[in-house]
Amino acid sequence: MSDESEPRFSQAGILQLIKNMLSPRTIPHIIMIALISVTLLFLVKSQEVFVAMMFISLAISYSLIAIFANKEMVQSLTILPKESGDAALIVRFLFSFRITIVPLLLATVITGLMWTMLGGQSNTWVAPILASLFIVWSIAQAASFRTGMVEWLANGLGDAKLHSYREKLSTASQIILVQSFAFLIIWIGQMITEVEQMSFGEGLLGGLLFLAISASLQAFTIWLTRDERQSAGNEKGLAGFSFKWMTVAQLFITWHAFSIYRRAMMEPSETSTLVEEGILMAFTVIFAVWSLTTYTVRDGKRLISENSALPLGISFGYAYAGSVAMLVGTFESLREVMIFGHVISICAMMLLLRPTLRTSRISTDILDYAKTVEITSKEKVEDSEDEDSDKSVETKETWQDDKDLDWEKGSEISEDVEWDSDDKSDEA
Repeated sequence: MSDESEPRFSQAGILQLIKNMLSPRTIPHIIMIALISVTLLFLVKSQEVFVAMMFISLAISYSLIAIFANKEMVQSLTILPKESGDAALIVRFLFSFRITIVPLLLATVITGLMWTMLGGQSNTWVAPILASLFIVWSIAQAASFRTGMVEWLANGLGDAKLHSYREKLSTASQIILVQSFAFLIIWIGQMITEVEQMSFGEGLLGGLLFLAISASLQAFTIWLTRDERQSAGNEKGLAGFSFKWMTVAQLFITWHAFSIYRRAMMEPSETSTLVEEGILMAFTVIFAVWSLTTYTVRDGKRLISENSALPLGISFGYAYAGSVAMLVGTFESLREVMIFGHVISICAMMLLLRPTLRTSRISTDILDYAKTVEITSKEKVEDSEDEDSDKSVETKETWQDDKDLDWEKGSEISEDVEWDSDDKSDEA
């Protein structure tokens, strides 16, 4: 089959991906993951092994759905038809959950097999393994955010041009943007945490403490990336990318630092913590799925199709929720678990700052070398041309010296030649 018959995919936008994942034709899957995750979270204390196997089974089930998502039969079983029907709204809403039956039945079968083959309640290693995935997901928060942001920000690189980097202006702008964001979220956070129960002094002291923490983290990131930012500043498009990437990365770090501070110092409710972490999990899954759907392999083929985006995201969501549930059962508190995860995310982002800035479509070393090259003057060029001309003349003279000629006398072509044809005629 020729390459012309093979489909080629354009890059999918993140907004379009979110729109597809929140489509009314698939929204029952989103509602179901929220209901099941909360239910299993309450059961983790008494049925830890069963809850762990159920989360793993649900993740595997939706992974299988994602693999076969392009099949017409799978789509008919997991996606609502376009026609709405004439039934009442509440009836249509309840009946819409029929598209979750297949993945739930598949997960039930997988759970039964795991329960039988792995020893059931006596199993001691399934729950710890699932809990350990929390570390992976905390790292994935930073990695997926980095992948999504780089994919988005790299579109504005423009043409490669030499650029004069203004380090002080760039650094000052980043500080103003990030610290303004830090001030805003600590102010909103104190309001949400019923700041009226706090004295003015406690509120002011708490705000100043977080701002000091935020400023310290930003100072460290600026110091850590000073060489990479300087190199990136040599190219115009890359300098703009460097500024944008450093800004969004520091906003990411500041947000996670605020989450740690809020849980350690402000004592938020369990409900608000679940809502916040649910939103964070959703963005993590979206960025992870987007990075996979935009990644292409040979001949421009997409690694993950758009039809697979939703079931793959739900699979990631169940794995994420399962790891959190297992840690809640281990640490006896959701707060310590979340603090630990946010610390890992900050550390992961710190490690990704420098490699991201080193990645560019052109070599900054070439640009550095280009700045050191001096163009020769016109006189030197002319001298070089004269030297080449002299060499050419010398070459011609050398060729002419192969045989001396007397140009006044000329050359007698008959010299030393015997002419005997006339003699032979006379004899005849």
